[in-house]
Amino acid sequence: MSVRGFSPSLLKIYRLGSHKEFIFNCETEKAAMNLRHRLHVLRRELRKEKHWLVPVADGVIISVKGTLLIASPPDSRIENKIEEELKKQGYREDKP
Repeated sequence: MSVRGFSPSLLKIYRLGSHKEFIFNCETEKAAMNLRHRLHVLRRELRKEKHWLVPVADGVIISVKGTLLIASPPDSRIENKIEEELKKQGYREDKP
């Protein structure tokens, strides 16, 4: 199967999910699992074709919670808490 066999909307999920969490309600858990599988197949096809979106797609975590499909950057669920704690402990960008 070629990347052309996938909806452009699936590519958009990877693009958005690389920057911020994207949550989509699939109505049923089975539909969410099927969409997750389809996104993984798309990522594999992107790699095969050496598509320009490979680095973006590789940086997205695809998960399912119940009926929800979640596409997000790595560590996005804890990133804000880490940043807050770094500020509390005096971390500054200009100092290692």
